[in-house]
Amino acid sequence: MASTPHGSFLRYEGYRYLKFASLLCILSIVVYWLHDPQDGPNGGTWLGYTLGTIGALLIAWLAWLGIRKRRYSSTLGTVKGWLSAHVYLGLALITVATLHTGFQFGWNIHTAAYVLMSAVVLSGIFGIAAYARMPTLITKNIGDSDREALIDEVLDLNQQALKIADQMGPEVHRILVRSAERMRIGGGLRDQLFGPLPPGQRVIDELRKVLADKQRAATSTRAFDPNSSSTVIFMAGELAQAGKSAESAEKARQLMELISRRNALITRINRDITLHAQMQIWLYFHVPLTVALLAALTAHIIAVFIYW
Repeated sequence: MASTPHGSFLRYEGYRYLKFASLLCILSIVVYWLHDPQDGPNGGTWLGYTLGTIGALLIAWLAWLGIRKRRYSSTLGTVKGWLSAHVYLGLALITVATLHTGFQFGWNIHTAAYVLMSAVVLSGIFGIAAYARMPTLITKNIGDSDREALIDEVLDLNQQALKIADQMGPEVHRILVRSAERMRIGGGLRDQLFGPLPPGQRVIDELRKVLADKQRAATSTRAFDPNSSSTVIFMAGELAQAGKSAESAEKARQLMELISRRNALITRINRDITLHAQMQIWLYFHVPLTVALLAALTAHIIAVFIYW
C-alpha cells in the first residue's frame, strides 16, 4: 500500500501538513491550558474568538478543495498537496473547534455546527480509509483487465454455451436462455454496496435438496426433471444421463465448464462494482454534510455577533 498513489498524498513533501497540523494542535492546547478566564473557558473569551476564527477559516478553506481539485489550470499548488493539507488540517480542526467551545455544549445552533463539523470529519476519515484500501482490492480482484472487458467475456461465454446447448436439444437451450436472463450484474444500491447473491448460490441450495431427495428415494427410477429452475442442477442431470453417449458427456462437460467460468466472471464484475461503490459512497454524505455545516457555521457566526 505504501507504493500506491492513493497513499502518497498522506506523505506529501515529507508529511509537511501533518507537521503543520500537529504544531497547530499543540499550540492551541498549550495556550488553552495557560488561559484562565474568570468565567471559565468558553467561546466568548479572546481565546475562544481566536480559535473560533481559526476554525471558521479552516472550514471555509477546506471546503474550497472541492472547487480547487476541478481547476486543473490553477497554479495555486498541486491537487496532491491540497488533498494532503485537507486531510491533516481537517483532523486538526477537531482540536481547534473543541477548544473553541470550552467544552460547553447545549441544544443550540452552536452545538449543531460542532456536531455537523464532527460528522464531516468522520465521513472524511472513512473516505481516507476507502481510498487507501480499495484500490489494492480492486486491482487484486480484476487484475490488468477492466469491467467492460469482463462483461464482453461473459457475453462471449454465453454465446458459446448457447451454441453447445443448441446441439443438445431444445430443453437444454431453454434452460441456458433462462439462466442468461437471470444473470445479475450490479443491481440496486444495496446490491452495489454489499454485493448481490453470488451466481449459483441458490442453485447450490436447490442441489442439496435434490440430493437429499435422491437419497430418500434411492430405488426410484424417475427421470431428471428438465424443467428445474436451476441450470447447474439440470446440467448435473445431463451429465448423469450422458453415459450412453461419450459425445453427449463431452458436450455436457464443456457446457458446465462454460457456465462455471461465466459465473466466476460475474462474481468478479459484481465485486468490482461493490468496491467502487464503497469507495465513492462516502461522498454522498461528506458533500451534503459540508454544505449543511457551512449553513450552520454562518448561522453560528451571525448569532454570536447579534447576541454576544
